[in-house]
Amino acid sequence: MAPNPRVLLLVLIVIFAAQLSARTPVDEQAGQHLQAAQEAERAKDLPTAVSEYRAALKLKPEIAEAWVNLGLDLYVMKRDDEAIVAFQQALKRKPELLGANLFLGMAYLRDSQSQKAIAPLKKVVSLYPKELKAYINLSYAYQETGHLEESTRILEKANELFPNNTEVLYNLGKGYTKLMEKSFEKMAAVDSDSYRFHQIMGDSYQLRRDLPNAQAEYLKALQKSPDPYLPGLHYSLGSSYWLEAKWDPAIEQFKKEIEISPADYLSTWKLGDTYLFKRDYDQARLYLERAIQERPDLGQAYRDMGKLCLLSGHPDQAIVYLKKVEQLAPEEPTTHYLMAQAYRKIGNPTQVKAELEIFQKLKQQETARASKQPDISGLGGVDSSNERPQEDLSPDDLK
Repeated sequence: MAPNPRVLLLVLIVIFAAQLSARTPVDEQAGQHLQAAQEAERAKDLPTAVSEYRAALKLKPEIAEAWVNLGLDLYVMKRDDEAIVAFQQALKRKPELLGANLFLGMAYLRDSQSQKAIAPLKKVVSLYPKELKAYINLSYAYQETGHLEESTRILEKANELFPNNTEVLYNLGKGYTKLMEKSFEKMAAVDSDSYRFHQIMGDSYQLRRDLPNAQAEYLKALQKSPDPYLPGLHYSLGSSYWLEAKWDPAIEQFKKEIEISPADYLSTWKLGDTYLFKRDYDQARLYLERAIQERPDLGQAYRDMGKLCLLSGHPDQAIVYLKKVEQLAPEEPTTHYLMAQAYRKIGNPTQVKAELEIFQKLKQQETARASKQPDISGLGGVDSSNERPQEDLSPDDLK
């Protein structure tokens, strides 16, 4: 765990105060001011603490730790200009003090002096590599000064040291996004009519579910692509049709993608899913089984196979596939709704009731999660943005 600058400095100040009280009258007086500053801090009376530190330092300016504590109190009071001076005074006396370097950088940042913040924060990262705040603030300083690549590099290093820290992951995600935006802006400036730019615009429209504009951009990208066998474009266009339930054009594009990339399991799965919606069960089975072979952890393909078995009169087989989905995505409610239908078809009312109870419970949990944050999970490793709302099975389907 990284050292706490404030705790370390408080201990040192107490030691200094005790030592000073046993020496010359000036030392004793300075020690009394340091003790008074500590008492004021404990009482959360920071203005008095600042006055006492200033009085002590007027008598004994060589105490670097007292300068840091003065700077910390000023920083908390948002008197950044004064805090910067205090931290600088501390570093003149002890250049490697953690608290002085860290909070000097943070004070510079808060005072809109991002370039000056870089040097002290780099020193903290070098001397105290477990100090998380240094990485976060250094990355921000680089970002503010236009060094996006360096900002991202610092956060990647932080992610190695703190792999499960949400603050690091959040800032790293923002950093990648800014780099992407910078790259796209440069792409637009170089050639806004290139096939890659139209592809990116299509992706952007599709992400916002503006599907007609997405399709228009993907078609432009295909027209302008110098390579008719370039992977990805037909899949993206097919997905935009698939999201709109335009089955025939979706099938055409997915098949073209598979001709280019035979192992493209997403195109294969979506072909199976599309044929399932068209009630072409033979074609649906062909592609869904192939998708499972290509990607054995693809929950969507198992779910669709379970639905296919239900619709084609094989509830026992449906349960086998749906149990696999349950293993891959235990929080997915739809699985248990479908299993309830399968158990109903084979005449097992006890299991029907049990599965519906699980379905209701998971559905409530899903709703609660959605109210707190967007769903960015994926069923079987596929991002949820790659999903359509699932079609409920009607009683007629299950006869």
